[in-house]
Amino acid sequence: MGETAVVAEGLGCVKPQSNALPNDMLPIAQRVKNEPLLSTNSTNKDLHSNLVDLEEIVMNWSRVVFNATKSKQEAKIKKKYLSFNINWTKLFQESMEPDYSPGVDKTLTKRMPQEEKVLFKTTFTNTTQREQEYSFKTERTTRSTSTVIVEKGVCRGVQMELKLKTPCEVVEAGAGFAQEVSLNHIGENSVEEELTWGVDSCVRVPPNSETCAELVVLEEQMVRNFSIRNTLFGKVLVTVTNLKENNSLITILEGNIVDIIRGMGDHGAKGFTLDGHTVLYDTKGQCIFRYGVEQKVKINEMAIRSYK
Repeated sequence: MGETAVVAEGLGCVKPQSNALPNDMLPIAQRVKNEPLLSTNSTNKDLHSNLVDLEEIVMNWSRVVFNATKSKQEAKIKKKYLSFNINWTKLFQESMEPDYSPGVDKTLTKRMPQEEKVLFKTTFTNTTQREQEYSFKTERTTRSTSTVIVEKGVCRGVQMELKLKTPCEVVEAGAGFAQEVSLNHIGENSVEEELTWGVDSCVRVPPNSETCAELVVLEEQMVRNFSIRNTLFGKVLVTVTNLKENNSLITILEGNIVDIIRGMGDHGAKGFTLDGHTVLYDTKGQCIFRYGVEQKVKINEMAIRSYK
């Protein structure tokens, strides 16, 4: 019996199947780990051109306020020794349910053709004159991945604080994804989930024959555009210190986020809308999910091959 294993480069997950295999060949799929492996790619400057940096806005505001209110003694401190540190703990952000692009618009919603990934392949050779029975038992691990790219929105330096609810059809596929995807950085945010696919069955091989058994997973990739309405409210605190004097405190500035945004002459062009004591803005982007949708066991019989 020769045996080779081919581990798929794609991803896998478990989903109930309508066409069940015979009882002696039912595959077993089991999630073994659900620990997000976060990776971020923030090298694409084009993706960041439509992101508004709230940290930069608050920094500019704090410098303007400090210059307008500083005392004569504070005015003597050279700019290179001034340090501005933002405290965001009094600023709150809320996000609405994501609006995914309609399924009827094929330019916005794309479901790629399914791909077969061979997780394990083995050949049973029977050189006898009687039918032989062999055990076909194996487990292989695959990955489901979700990648989210934010194309428009608000960040704080290189950081973002946003949770994106996973599309219902992806959750229902049983791909191991969490109910929400956390976006912590600008650029691409990717999360991987590990799953185990398995089979435990018997394979009958006719006399003087070979039988090839394969554990196969069908994988699917789905691309969706999304839009989320966000609200900001509360205050920011900016601590100004003197680096030359062992980072000693100079003053603390406090500002309401609505007043800070209102003070920008181009806040509308930046995508901000003011509504009473809140600031509204939209986050837009694209999410890509790749996951397994079905597991199969393929059996192929053939005459014994010559290995000479």
